[in-house]
Amino acid sequence: MNNNEAHLAVIAKRGSLIRRLAGWISFFIMHLTIYGYAFMYFYTGIAKLLNIKEFIRGNRKIPFIGQYAEQIGWGISILEIVLAVLLVIPLYKIKRYALLSSTLLMGIFALYLVLMVKYVEDKLCHCGGVIESMSWKTHIVFNLVWFIAGIYALKKTKIINN
Repeated sequence: MNNNEAHLAVIAKRGSLIRRLAGWISFFIMHLTIYGYAFMYFYTGIAKLLNIKEFIRGNRKIPFIGQYAEQIGWGISILEIVLAVLLVIPLYKIKRYALLSSTLLMGIFALYLVLMVKYVEDKLCHCGGVIESMSWKTHIVFNLVWFIAGIYALKKTKIINN
C-alpha cells in the first residue's frame, strides 16, 4: 500500500466515524423527542387534572370554544396522559401513532398560542408549572421547537423502521 492509498483509507475511516456519529446523534435526538414528549405531556396532564376546576374556568373564557370548556378540560388532560403512556410502550406502531398525535397536538397548541397572543386581550395558559411561567414569546418558540422536533422524529422513525 503506497502513501496515497493509506491516506485514502484514513479519510474513508474518518468518514465512516462521522457517519456513525451523525447516526448516533440522529437516534439520540429522535428518542429524546419521544421521551421528552412523554414527560412533558404527563407533567402537564397531571398539572391540569390537579387544577381541573381552574383549567375549565379558564377555558370558558376562550371565544368560540368556551361552551365546550368542560369537555376540553377533561379531554386534553386525559389525552396528554394517555399519549405520555403510549409513547413509552415499546411497540413501534403504537409509539409512532402516539408520536404523530403528540406532534399534531403540539402544533395545535402552538397555533392556539399564536392566535391568542395576536387576538385576545386576556391571555390564558394552564400548561402547569415551569411551562406556564414562560413569557408568551418563549412559550410559542418552545411549542414550535417541540413541533419541529416531533416532525423530525416522525421522519426518523419512518426511515429506521422501513
